[in-house]
Amino acid sequence: MFNVNHIAISVTNMEESINFYKKFGFKPFKEWEAEDESIKINMLKLNDTVLEIFCYRENREIPETAKSIATDLPVIGTKHFALGVENIEKAKAFVIQNNICKNIDIKVGRLGKPYFFISDPDGILVEIIEND
Repeated sequence: MFNVNHIAISVTNMEESINFYKKFGFKPFKEWEAEDESIKINMLKLNDTVLEIFCYRENREIPETAKSIATDLPVIGTKHFALGVENIEKAKAFVIQNNICKNIDIKVGRLGKPYFFISDPDGILVEIIEND
């Protein structure tokens, strides 16, 4: 009856964010801009997953606690989103080869799945996790 429709994030630079998420296979498919240019919205799609990106002319910085998984998880609210991969080692190599992140520490989560975290250009946490 239900499915996840989309994930929404707010960013400081729309073009930079779109280019970042394109590296993972997201493709732009919708956009909108306010007449006064106070906000832009772009929607990117990866398979059935939609990423809605908001870019406000007047924005607020991401809190420092949200930039690290260790300090962000205890805070109430949405934490991150995850991209699933078939092979975590290949994903790590892809991220390093594409200069997305240099220091990657693959960990095994409490539920037994290997994963690592990266940050997008605004410091938003993105988990890369091996599929079941």
